[in-house]
Amino acid sequence: MRKEASIEQWKTLYEAGTRIKELKPWEKFWDMDLIGIRYGAEEETIFFSILGRGGDCYGIAVYEGYEGLNSFLMLTMQESMNLAPEYAMFNQRNLTCYWGNRDELSDRQRKIIKELGYTYRGKNQWLYFLSFEPGYYPYNMDEEAVLRMSGYLQDLELALRYYDETDIRVDFESGNMFLLSFGKDKKTWNFGAEPLPFTTFQFGNLLITDEDLLSDLGKAPKCNAVLEADISVLGASVTDKKYDRPANPALSLLGDANTGTIIKFEMLEPEDDAIVMLAEILIGFIFQFGAPKEIRVSNIIVEAGLEQICNVCGIKLRRVKRLKGLEDFKYSMQRFRQ
Repeated sequence: MRKEASIEQWKTLYEAGTRIKELKPWEKFWDMDLIGIRYGAEEETIFFSILGRGGDCYGIAVYEGYEGLNSFLMLTMQESMNLAPEYAMFNQRNLTCYWGNRDELSDRQRKIIKELGYTYRGKNQWLYFLSFEPGYYPYNMDEEAVLRMSGYLQDLELALRYYDETDIRVDFESGNMFLLSFGKDKKTWNFGAEPLPFTTFQFGNLLITDEDLLSDLGKAPKCNAVLEADISVLGASVTDKKYDRPANPALSLLGDANTGTIIKFEMLEPEDDAIVMLAEILIGFIFQFGAPKEIRVSNIIVEAGLEQICNVCGIKLRRVKRLKGLEDFKYSMQRFRQ
């Protein structure tokens, strides 16, 4: 159950954010120049992206662990992966603080600022915080996130001061980060340059282990259908009592490439796996109509999710720039969210 942070906890977070702003880290770092803070295992490293070097939007995005780093790389590689910007943005997993404009804040965020006694004036001056989770709309932080973010920003302040006070310089363009690594109980620490654990998005293949299902798929008859398969994020804030924050549903889509007809789509719950659902939709089609001649996808994430099924069934899996048959449906869903 969601628990809201107390005003004292928010005060600690706002004080840490205010100190960070005074250091103006966006004058020294680009958003791709990652800062790492490590408290134990390498997999639990916290990664920081500094926003605002271009002067448009100031902020700090905090990515927790390798999973967080992977979502950051999805965002930075979205164009080369041919991902829709909405898909990459709404699949982020991070904690972020922004210095933005008053109209960007929710009523709750403005109320917190008023209770704390802060007064902001002008463009890119209003400090506020958001939590990003796949399946959910960006939302105000709960108590647990506020406490984590407070600690992260306090340690980032230390890292930034060391970076300023020492002669160390990091070759960020070669895939390195500036790392502050704490020893046991944070009594000792080291800092310096270290290679990032990986520098390209890590996607996983969906692997079916049910031998009977694989055997049945391999025996399925063929049909002449040419299909398009995709995953889309609705980009809408959906409030429901069963969620402790607004959901942002994803859609798994299967359509006819020649006619543009939607064969089936499913709107997912926040914790559902859109790739798994898409595979289930495809398997249902195969058992009802036969294995299609070809399936077209537009990005490597969907391709990896359907690769095993296509190999087993002898289906041609082709990656294309645009899924023309699904575009009208996606456009209608975008109009719906507006």
